[in-house]
Amino acid sequence: MNPTHHNDWRIKAIWVLFALLAMRVLLMWYVPLTDTTEARYAEIARKMLETGNWVTPLHDYAVPFWGKPPLFAWLSAASMGLFGVNQLAVRLPSLLLGLGTLWLVFDLARHHSGRETAWAAVLFLAGGLLFFVTAGTVMTDPALLFCITLTQVAFWHALAGGQSRTLWGYLFFVGLGLGLLAKGPVAIVLNGLPIFFWVLLRNQWRALWHHLPWIRGTLLMLAIALPWYLLAEQRTPGFLDYFVVGENFSRFVVSGWKGDKYGFAHITPVGMIWLLALLGLLPWSALAPLWLWRQRGKLRSLTHDADGWVLYLALWSSMLLFFFTLSSHAIFPYPLPMLPGAALLMAELWQRARQPNAPTRLPALALVIGVIFTLAIPVIAAQPGRFLRTQEAVIAAWQAQQPSPQSALVYWNSRREFSAEFYSSGRAKSTEDAAQLQALIAGPSQDFLLVRQKDLLAIPAYLMARFEPVNTITVTNKPIVLLRERPEYTATPMPFVPAEASLPAASSTP
Repeated sequence: MNPTHHNDWRIKAIWVLFALLAMRVLLMWYVPLTDTTEARYAEIARKMLETGNWVTPLHDYAVPFWGKPPLFAWLSAASMGLFGVNQLAVRLPSLLLGLGTLWLVFDLARHHSGRETAWAAVLFLAGGLLFFVTAGTVMTDPALLFCITLTQVAFWHALAGGQSRTLWGYLFFVGLGLGLLAKGPVAIVLNGLPIFFWVLLRNQWRALWHHLPWIRGTLLMLAIALPWYLLAEQRTPGFLDYFVVGENFSRFVVSGWKGDKYGFAHITPVGMIWLLALLGLLPWSALAPLWLWRQRGKLRSLTHDADGWVLYLALWSSMLLFFFTLSSHAIFPYPLPMLPGAALLMAELWQRARQPNAPTRLPALALVIGVIFTLAIPVIAAQPGRFLRTQEAVIAAWQAQQPSPQSALVYWNSRREFSAEFYSSGRAKSTEDAAQLQALIAGPSQDFLLVRQKDLLAIPAYLMARFEPVNTITVTNKPIVLLRERPEYTATPMPFVPAEASLPAASSTP
């Protein structure tokens, strides 16, 4: 290959990766936390930092969150401890885990196939829709992605030999241990499937036994993860039964699982995971059929190798999808762990099919998703209340009223607004029970109430009479009225009124 062309292509790839990084940071800084998933995990991390309870993630104060292990919360809470409680800090660990995943992919491809393939693999991964979205989103999945990538990369390095084989052998078990803290036992299953079938098809049982430190490695894995599991069960008995059996088994095999303590199990059609994978791989999944058709005469030679490299990447890319094919519970982030394998596979086939010195549009194509999301910022800025389900603007309006540290902030709503809790530092509460609302605003300080405009008439008149409207904020085209307790009621004790009493309806314009 012409050295000048080689260097030009590499320089373009580096600039594109820096551009994608800048776009992602800009989105992390500008786009507020949205309900429910991201804001909920961000608030769990914030509560961990506030309470100092680093063992049990909290769904609410004094209410444990058994749904996921704590690795995501540890990282986000530590980040906020260093950089302050804000949306950029709470998202930063996901971005760093994404960068770590890119480095592992680059290093593996570089050692096996050279720098050209390594740069291509990184572009395929960084420019994909699902990776770009999750690398910088508060979720458990970026941590799982990094752990599974570390384990898969370490496995190949350990079996391939070399001076660092022993180190990679132990890193294999480090990845498994961290995976248990990132997502739970399912991490071992997702790691084990491609490795098992690769070893089976290649008859590599002897190499598997001799090249990995199974006894010491297993002890290392348990030393990383087991103490937290035991301590979590000790602190909140019942955790192991709910998490291991419910979250890691029933959620995936029981249609419409009713045991979810923190929401509901999404019911999806069988095979939905494949459609989610195709969406997550955009724009590459839209271009791949045309590329494969053009290369149809060379596919046999492109996939032929002596060490089973392409087979390993194909299994890494597909076994997760087969595993979740019959699951009735599949959501958008689930295909994430297969993306590094898919990126490596696409890069390997693309590089083998390339003509020497042929121009490539790969760097430009890798920018597509990032550019689309970045161009959405001016649209969101023009009408922020239309597109994002977040309470950031609502809390900003409340803070503009300069509430006292003792004042209550209550949503008349049956649904918790986790973004409101995060931006209000845990002060926002939610209820649709008149007696509970009465108790929350019984203090001597001036309190605040947030009500969707259409629900104003649902509040009992004796409670509504205490408040006056001060602002209206629109969230996803739904007006929310901010009401402030009238000064004459601030120091007046709240009279007890039985919740079952028949009360006149409140006026919509108090």
